[in-house]
Amino acid sequence: MKQKLTHLALAFLLLAAVGCGTSGDTTDPVPIEIMTGSLQGEVESIKGVSIQVRLLKAGQLVSQAEALGSYELAELEEGDYTIQISAKGFETVEMNVTVVAGQTVSLDKVTLVALAAPVSHLRGVLTDSETGDTLSDVLVQLTDKAGEEYETLTTKDGVFTFENLPVDQAFTLMVQHKGYEDNKVDVDPISANETFELDVALKAIPEPEELDPGQGLSIGSQAPEFQLSDGNRNEHALADYVGSKNVAIVFYRGGW
Repeated sequence: MKQKLTHLALAFLLLAAVGCGTSGDTTDPVPIEIMTGSLQGEVESIKGVSIQVRLLKAGQLVSQAEALGSYELAELEEGDYTIQISAKGFETVEMNVTVVAGQTVSLDKVTLVALAAPVSHLRGVLTDSETGDTLSDVLVQLTDKAGEEYETLTTKDGVFTFENLPVDQAFTLMVQHKGYEDNKVDVDPISANETFELDVALKAIPEPEELDPGQGLSIGSQAPEFQLSDGNRNEHALADYVGSKNVAIVFYRGGW
């Protein structure tokens, strides 16, 4: 009798557990709303000169806009940022700012001062090599021979610009964009007060060809890490060859 009561108790516990898991509450989870804020400010206009406003968070470029007398950067997550305001031939102004959720923070008006030392500039257009379409909101990085790094984002027309670069110094330009092969371009030294024009095209990575189940890896997909023995029972790992040699795997029955 005691054993039967024990079994009944276990049965009730199982039913209760099932009931808890299928309470009928199918309400979708409420999405978490991320509170954002805005920054706005003014820059004294310079005739014939475009003024760029770049916003960095923890040293990473997150937003960019052109200042036409005034500027506004909206839908920013709360936190600390650095604003860089620059123009060809003028000193860059940096300001540390804090974005407050639900508020628009107004910044002091900025007046840029002309540079005394000569500088150079770079302007380019980023496109898809197959279609010719321009690529917007892509991070472009430039590094000089001293290791100094510069970053900018392409505009809606695929244009990227770097102002006030060192004169007569070589650069390396790097573009990495999801779905495309990386592209690195060597840039020759640029003379004082000159703007070097550059066209950069990215090659799209083809979509892997899907194979039927049982046919192995899709064409273009990445192979998993593995080890195999050769005919002399020596172990070989894929990681030992990737990046330095081409790898071909051949299975054979042997001779008899």
